[in-house]
Amino acid sequence: MHVRARGTDRLLDVLELVAAQQQPATRNAIAAMLGAPRSTVYSIIDTLMARGFLDQTEPEGLIVPGRLCGLLGQVYDRSAPLARQAKEVIRNLAQTTREVCELDLLHDWKQLIMISISGRGHGYRTAVEGSRFPLPSTAAARFLLDGYSAEDLERSIPVEDFTSLTGAVSSPAQLHREVEQAREQGYWVTRALVDPYVACVTAPVRERQGRCIASICLVVALQDIDKREAEYIFATTQAAAELSRHCALLENPTF
Repeated sequence: MHVRARGTDRLLDVLELVAAQQQPATRNAIAAMLGAPRSTVYSIIDTLMARGFLDQTEPEGLIVPGRLCGLLGQVYDRSAPLARQAKEVIRNLAQTTREVCELDLLHDWKQLIMISISGRGHGYRTAVEGSRFPLPSTAAARFLLDGYSAEDLERSIPVEDFTSLTGAVSSPAQLHREVEQAREQGYWVTRALVDPYVACVTAPVRERQGRCIASICLVVALQDIDKREAEYIFATTQAAAELSRHCALLENPTF
């Protein structure tokens, strides 16, 4: 039974990795990223391809999601009213601000982009749904980590994640302080943290008991944040409050 569980975990690891990659990868690359034996990964990929969950491009041999992944997404959309409501809120915010807007979740101690909609054709940032980012580098983490202690953060977040993609270095204690500050403030703004040309404005989505279950994040050009910061903050906090009201109507809201 234990062996079967490990095999199932490995299969799901492959699916999650393929879904999270912004670019398709070869079988060898997938095995290397997972740190798993190539023979095991090859066998899993063959099984998933035979069942329609993965596909392979020719002649490059790149592994991509298959048609059944798309069907599962459609089924999820039909059966998840909160996710549909979230898409509407995110779409309205993107159209109002003409910026990139995300719904971000906490998943396996990473930030997961659940929904991403662009209000216009931005070239400076492509937010891919399903992408994961180190928590200390994201604005959303200042709310997604609400309720965790500094010890929790030190124990659960990899040390290397505290060095951002732009080279800024933080610590579990600093991140925890910023989480507390964000809770008091009701929003958070970062500049050149996840990307040297990007600023982010985020606000929490809370359920009826006040627990943060997601974060709405506006992703804007760094050059625009100073002249439009108040506008961005108002629009983002209003969108988060609207989605929070929908969450408060549900017993166990999940995205």
